[in-house]
Amino acid sequence: MIRDFELNDLYVPTGDRQLRHVQRKGEELDKQVRIWAQTVLSVLPRGLPLDDDEKYLYCLFSAAQRRLNLQLDAFLPDNSLLATAKSLLPGSHQDPESFAAIHRIVALRLDSDIERGIRFYCEDNGVDPESERAIDWRVAIRFMAQSIYSRGSNLDVKRLPMSPRRFELAVVARDLASDVTEKRAAMLAAATAPAA
Repeated sequence: MIRDFELNDLYVPTGDRQLRHVQRKGEELDKQVRIWAQTVLSVLPRGLPLDDDEKYLYCLFSAAQRRLNLQLDAFLPDNSLLATAKSLLPGSHQDPESFAAIHRIVALRLDSDIERGIRFYCEDNGVDPESERAIDWRVAIRFMAQSIYSRGSNLDVKRLPMSPRRFELAVVARDLASDVTEKRAAMLAAATAPAA
C-alpha cells in the first residue's frame, strides 16, 4: 500500500484518489472565497474612489481573509444538533492533513495572485513594489479588506444586498477607500519625483 508522505512539512497525498480529492476541494474553496469577496464588493458603494486594479486587489485580500477565517472556524467545536447529526454520518470526518493541504493550496494561490497584481500595477506605473510608499498603499488595501471583513463576516452574503448592515459597510468602505487613494497618490508622486 502506498502511503502519504510529507516533504519539507508539506503534506503530499500519493494516492490518485486522495490527490484528486485535495485538488477538487481546493478548487471549490478557492471559488467559494473569491465569490464571497466579489459579492461583498458588489454591495459596497459604486462611487468608491478605487480604480479597477485596487478593487481586484481588495477582492483578493478579502478572499484571503475569508479563507483564513474558514480554516480557523473549522477548529472551533460545533455542538449544535445539526453538527452532531452530520458527525454521525459515514465519511463525515475529514482527514486533518488533507484539510490543511487544501487550505495551504488556496492560501498560496491567493498570495501569488496578490503579489502578481501588486507587481504589475507598480511596474505599469514606474513604482518599485518594495518601496515604502508602495508598501503603505498595499497595507491600506489590505486593512480595508480586513476591516470590512470583520464587520461583514457573519452576514449571509445572499441577504446582504437587503440588509441594513450594508450601510455600515458603506461608511467604513468610503473612509478606508479614501485612505487607499491618498496612499496611491503619494506612491505615484514619489515615483515621478525627480531624484535629488
